[in-house]
Amino acid sequence: MKFQSQDESSDRPQRRSPPNYFSRSTQVRVLMMVFSLLLVIVLMFEARKPENWEWIWAGSKKRIATTALDEGIDTLLSAEPPKSEDPPGTIYARQAAVAAPPSTTELAESINAADDGEDARQRIRRDAWRGFLKSLGRDERKVLVRILRNSRGGPELSVGDRRIWSDVFSQLEQEWKDYLTSANDAVLVAGDELPAEQRTQLLNVLHDLEIEWTSLLSRALRAVLDERPWTELEREALANLQATLDDLALAAIRDDMVWRPEEQTAWFRSFEKLLALNAREASQQSAGTVSFVQLFRQSNEYRGRLVTVGGTAELAYQVRAPKNDLGIEHYFVFWLRPGDGSDSPIVAYALELPFGFPDVGSDHTNLREEMTFTGYFFKRWAYGAHDGIRTAPLVLAKQPTWEPTPPIFTTELPSWQTVLIALSLVALLAFKIARWAYRAGGTQSTPRRSPSHEPTSEQFASMAKSKIGPTIDEALQQRAEHDKQD
Repeated sequence: MKFQSQDESSDRPQRRSPPNYFSRSTQVRVLMMVFSLLLVIVLMFEARKPENWEWIWAGSKKRIATTALDEGIDTLLSAEPPKSEDPPGTIYARQAAVAAPPSTTELAESINAADDGEDARQRIRRDAWRGFLKSLGRDERKVLVRILRNSRGGPELSVGDRRIWSDVFSQLEQEWKDYLTSANDAVLVAGDELPAEQRTQLLNVLHDLEIEWTSLLSRALRAVLDERPWTELEREALANLQATLDDLALAAIRDDMVWRPEEQTAWFRSFEKLLALNAREASQQSAGTVSFVQLFRQSNEYRGRLVTVGGTAELAYQVRAPKNDLGIEHYFVFWLRPGDGSDSPIVAYALELPFGFPDVGSDHTNLREEMTFTGYFFKRWAYGAHDGIRTAPLVLAKQPTWEPTPPIFTTELPSWQTVLIALSLVALLAFKIARWAYRAGGTQSTPRRSPSHEPTSEQFASMAKSKIGPTIDEALQQRAEHDKQD
């Protein structure tokens, strides 16, 4: 058995006394720990918000070049002077002048403005059909649209449509006959007022249109009444007629105005063409990526053309579509912050949402999603803003392109009630831990030896037999004698 000396026992680590949790300094430290934990939780919720990290990319956004292009563009419409019969505060959007269709005496201008005979033929054909459509009622024009759609493989006509078309076709035949007769008479009566070359060219154009109607287009439109299939030449003639009607529909669109009934034909015709295209075909036929400035300043050049616009969708909602033959029930409206840095929005109407896109209902949904739209530019659309009536380019698309951004958290931000309950639980847990630590540190327990370590009588007897060194007195005496000898 070995006894440790005092020096050896001093090397043993001393047990640290527990903190006094009733002292002010200890209580302050515990509270700081609890508040630090709560601060970490709050910062975790704030870190999941994308807007808190925009400062990282703020310096990388190059807006200098686009700002110069956007300079001078004012989307706010100037108000016209109020009329006496209008209540105070009434605002009128700027009205665009609508050109009246040319008369037969102005046919010569078609020759002067045309580059060749084909352009003159198209211009005169368009003028003639503009007058024909005005003489038709709304239901009669819809039947004509259904016939042209059926020639492209669309739905079959109903019995009612055929009955209406019987009267419409007779009217069209008579109007075409009257138009060609009056046009020829106008050219002949003009006499020497028209140069001989222009008179001859104009008479040839009218003759070609008469042959086109009697030998081809009239037979194609009569096939509906005869209930026979179209020939390839007849389908081609109907396709040319559709192109003429598309030009007239686009010409009826007016910028800087809200919806007009005259624009409904071009509206649904654009969506019909979009439904016939897939994403790859639309991308190939697109005029390319265009900016806000291009669409705003060159609306006539881009109207009816496939374009691509991109940016950040910040607002979206769903609206119901009017009754139509395409089966379109609703649209998804997106307000897009252009990617070129312009501060004015681009509005896009889409038929479908991308796969995996967040749900969009009738209520306004705030977004921050990077999206690209490939569709037909329609018009400069007027809308009500907080400071008056403003305008924005309007694009009609089938389905936008969207790449989802992985969220930091998959769950939504909890409500304030949930946050309050969580903070209360954390505070309660901290209190329990502090109380446990106080009780565990304040209890002084003397370690008990196990019975196996208690000395026995045999051990004491063996110690008595062992030779123990001299006592202190004997050791001092031996030291003194040793010094004397030296």
